Amino acid sequence: MFSRKSSLFKLKRRFKLKRRTIGKENKIEKETKIKKKPVKKNKKEKTIQEEVNEAYQAWCIATDKETDFKCTAVQNDEPLQGKLLIEPVTKLSNKPPLLWNEDDVMPIVKLLSGRTAIDGTGDNSEGAWAFATISHDFNLFLDKHDEIRSLIDPTYVVADVGGQNLPNFQVGAGNYPPAGSPINQLTRFMGSNYVWVFNGAGATGRAQHLVGWIQALVPGLRMFLFSTNTPAQYF
Repeated sequence: MFSRKSSLFKLKRRFKLKRRTIGKENKIEKETKIKKKPVKKNKKEKTIQEEVNEAYQAWCIATDKETDFKCTAVQNDEPLQGKLLIEPVTKLSNKPPLLWNEDDVMPIVKLLSGRTAIDGTGDNSEGAWAFATISHDFNLFLDKHDEIRSLIDPTYVVADVGGQNLPNFQVGAGNYPPAGSPINQLTRFMGSNYVWVFNGAGATGRAQHLVGWIQALVPGLRMFLFSTNTPAQYF
């Protein structure tokens, strides 16, 4: 009887000790998991081009914040037919420039908004030249009304190639913008290989980026930038 009780007592004691041991092991395991730092996953390294693109976007955002004037035009690459300007220009010409108001100029502004060029060829010549006669006063008016000027305001970049054979220039202009770049495709002015036009938000910044891109490939190449209130005319 005594031996049976003794054996039972020993079994109970072993069972309690085992439970305590398991409990301690579980506690240690939990504490280890808590203390164990998560392993950081290796991030995919950015390519040089991705870094350049991000830097360019950041620069554009910073430039826009620093600039009071912002072009809001939506670029329209189709040249404006000069003949469409005859009627509104004639009407505006009948009023002295000092008396012009927003209602007077808006018919012309709506026609020019976002346009990259005014077609003055053929039967469009009369209208294009008519606009040329008032363009000085028209530009003066726009200079005093930024909210209206922002609807037009194109920027042009011209490369002074001058008949030179510049393989790097052809490659650079042909492969612009770089792959994966947030920059829009280039708009060549009237199919020219050496003149480009920019319109809308960040136009000047995009033009500057193109100038830097080409001059990096063709050091010493002279580039010209023209920021104008109204689209260029061609005849």
